[in-house]
Amino acid sequence: MRELIKSEHLTFTYAGQTTPTLTDVSLQIHAGDFVTVVGATGSGKTTLLKQLKKELKPAGIQQGRVTYQGTPVADLTSDVSAQQLGYVAQDPQVQPIMATVIEELAFPLENLGYSTAAMNGRIAEVANFLGLNQLLHLPIDDLSGGQLQLVNLASVLALKPQVILLDEPTAQLDPTTAQNFLNILQQVHDELAITIVLTEHRLNRVLALANRMVLLEHGRLTYDGPVSAGLVRMQADPALRPFVPAVPAFFLDQRLPVDDLPLTVTTGRRMIAQQGWRFTAVPPQAPRPNTPPSDFSLTASGVSLRYPTTGDILHQVDLDVKPGSWLAIIGKNGSGKSTLLSVLAGLRKPQHGKVKLDQHVVWKMKNADRLQRLSFLSQNPTEQFSGDTVTEELTAQAKLTGGDGATVAERVTAMLKTFQLTKVATQNAFDLSGGQQQLLGMALALITKPEVLLLDEPTKGLDPATKLLVGHVLQQAHAAGLTLIMASHDMDFCAEFADACTFMFDGRLNQPQPTRQFFTENFLSTTAVNRLVRQQVPSALFSQDVTHETI
Repeated sequence: MRELIKSEHLTFTYAGQTTPTLTDVSLQIHAGDFVTVVGATGSGKTTLLKQLKKELKPAGIQQGRVTYQGTPVADLTSDVSAQQLGYVAQDPQVQPIMATVIEELAFPLENLGYSTAAMNGRIAEVANFLGLNQLLHLPIDDLSGGQLQLVNLASVLALKPQVILLDEPTAQLDPTTAQNFLNILQQVHDELAITIVLTEHRLNRVLALANRMVLLEHGRLTYDGPVSAGLVRMQADPALRPFVPAVPAFFLDQRLPVDDLPLTVTTGRRMIAQQGWRFTAVPPQAPRPNTPPSDFSLTASGVSLRYPTTGDILHQVDLDVKPGSWLAIIGKNGSGKSTLLSVLAGLRKPQHGKVKLDQHVVWKMKNADRLQRLSFLSQNPTEQFSGDTVTEELTAQAKLTGGDGATVAERVTAMLKTFQLTKVATQNAFDLSGGQQQLLGMALALITKPEVLLLDEPTKGLDPATKLLVGHVLQQAHAAGLTLIMASHDMDFCAEFADACTFMFDGRLNQPQPTRQFFTENFLSTTAVNRLVRQQVPSALFSQDVTHETI
């Protein structure tokens, strides 16, 4: 296949920095490739992607060459770069600039001087291909995250690109919406022969679509080749092992001999059946005892909230939170999870019903009293930043619970170390990466030593290794008596750490169930390993729950 993009000994250092973010990266991308770029947060994935399109290139010093069809990317005309190199960002909300969907699709075509007839033809074609006909006249602000990301993809496709660059395009989407987006992306690749270059943390869905995997470590390209061989390499490295998706990790953990690792449940099941491999359950470990929590009650009774434009978001929600529990609330975007957490935190008052902490209605409590007992991490942690440095943000939050200056400073230092933020302690909170902002939000929520912690998508934007760090920190706090309620799309995280789970849909909350019962009784919302071996070991959620029978 012909070469489209080539980087030769690319080194890039951001303005004001002395250490390169990319070092000596040489890479070729050919027409028809579907390349997934893998690496931990800070490995240089996004920086590499932005070197491939001149409008995205950040300020800094570049060494080496990056070319598109033999022409340096920096020398491409604006028309060629806009039309042939498309880009879809991680956050669906940052890309649109127009008021309605049809205006957003027309905007890039207008900028390139297309006639009205040509624009109408392009918009009609892409809207039909992506199923956007019913959305064309809707305001951008009324779209869900998944719909918005499809519009972003459509605005790129309308220009008939040769290459589409995508930076973690499903990071903000729930699992079902993410899978739908990736299905469409596969269709775009397979049917339109468009080359795809995609960065991603959540590899369990996307690797099955890729013909190549590129691994970046600390700004250096350390692997470029077939997916299966790359996963074997990653599994052998403790720092990269958390990135290996559950299905191939199962085959590696169980030492099942295969030529190419399966990347989907279907392929994995087929291999197990063909080889006649048998598995038995490993007895579950006894749960670790928790420190008895303080004696309190948190209850929601008959809580209803209705938005004028969209109708009911919460409908007669009842919840009796058991002190010392860890409850995970699972549901699609728009099901009411975030709204419920904000009501429980006292940040929003419902039209009907009450939330009480002990005998106090939470939204009537004084802010200082409520914040000392209830902490809340928003889905967008920057909403809780004041614009100070990381240290100053944590110090101000720690002072809410009192203590002398030395005690507060000790707690701040401990939080910086716990959440690996020491190196960015003097940076402004708004200048951090998305993952670092998530960690800072978590530190701010925990530093007040609350009785109850409310978490809205706590693993959003985190790479798998950092996600494990957060899980273990929360696990320690839970063992010390902290009560947690979290809304999450992350099935594996909920299955591993929560002790009870429930569904939220249509503004209603189901009765919570013990975690293992919840996931083993579910058919769709469960772990990949449960789908893989449930016919033999219905209780299995993870690879360590089973052992391979040897004859």
